[in-house]
Amino acid sequence: MTDRSPQPEFAISDSRCYVKIKYRVRVVEGPILKGSDEPEVMDFVTGFAQVIPGLESRLLGRRQGEKLSFNVPAEEAFGPRHQELVFEKSTADFHFPAGFEPYPGMELPFICNSEGAPDTVRIKEIRETGIVIDCNHPLAGAALHYDLEIEEARPARETDVCANWEEQSCQSDCSSCSPHEILLGEDCCKDEPLQ
Repeated sequence: MTDRSPQPEFAISDSRCYVKIKYRVRVVEGPILKGSDEPEVMDFVTGFAQVIPGLESRLLGRRQGEKLSFNVPAEEAFGPRHQELVFEKSTADFHFPAGFEPYPGMELPFICNSEGAPDTVRIKEIRETGIVIDCNHPLAGAALHYDLEIEEARPARETDVCANWEEQSCQSDCSSCSPHEILLGEDCCKDEPLQ
């Protein structure tokens, strides 16, 4: 579904374009993740892996004012689920405060060795022998459906780009990208000076 009204000249490219969208996203055949009552608003700069690759790639060539509706397969979102990222660790490896009881579903800060791993993991199961943790992203294996409108699209200004961002190309293989997906509300530059 695309809005056919006259569009501005500027088209979104894969490098240093400022994009602001109003959107609703849900798991395909599943719950709404963002925008259940009112559409959410998010902005980002292309080329810095700030959003999932499948969202950014579907905006390339599009213009301000366009309305789009599309699915993003899991491989272009948060990737497939990997069973090897679910494993048991000894309870002694965890340092909970005295009297604190961990529970399934609890999120913990964790450092995984694999590149692009999340910095939090979820407790999947509590066993007598240890704690089963899941290093997969909570949305791994899920296809996502977006309904959105491009509210603004223009070349990025210097003030739109954080000094600590690294420009990345996700053109060929997005399986190793680690997007700062705004679904979870993270903004790396909230308190950082802009370049």
